[in-house]
Amino acid sequence: MRILIVDDDPVSCRILEEAMQAMQHDVHVVQDGAAAWARLASESFDVLMTDWEMPGVNGLELCRRVRARVGGAFLYVMLVTDRSIPEDVVAGIMAGANDFMSKPCDRGELCARMHAAERVVTLERSLAERVRELETALHEVETLRRLLPICMYCKSIRNDQEAWDDIEEYLHHHANADCTHSICPPCYEERVQPMLDEMHREKKAS
Repeated sequence: MRILIVDDDPVSCRILEEAMQAMQHDVHVVQDGAAAWARLASESFDVLMTDWEMPGVNGLELCRRVRARVGGAFLYVMLVTDRSIPEDVVAGIMAGANDFMSKPCDRGELCARMHAAERVVTLERSLAERVRELETALHEVETLRRLLPICMYCKSIRNDQEAWDDIEEYLHHHANADCTHSICPPCYEERVQPMLDEMHREKKAS
């Protein structure tokens, strides 16, 4: 996974970085919340591991910003801090953290938590892809619903019950509209005028 570590303590940063590299993750490190937020705005990461107490944008505020942003792929957020009282854990989770781990980190526990993070990230990405597929399918269905099957000969329209209605009946039932009859100019020239001319000829002949 691609991981962004945020901590203003160089020693803590190095410990986490080495642990993540040992697990074959792609690790990136910044020293404060503002720098982390800038990286998150321009790059994609799977996991954000952040300290709580940092100058400027602290870990709690960084969590809130991540959860408040619109769009982008799911980001798993882990608070790694020396805070450990229950109130701090609650505050971290409420701010948007997915996990909360106290320093100093136990290597075995950290490994287990990262495996859990990977499962969650994989599931979230899979669900997001499924949602995109469903949205695409829904759009295609809506497009098809706007297409009216019309007989190329009699111009009847196939309704939702797979029966064929003449166009006037279809419009009456689906558009709540009644039709009034008229004659368009091309039809007048092609159909009506020849009939009138023929009637005039027959009248003269009689």
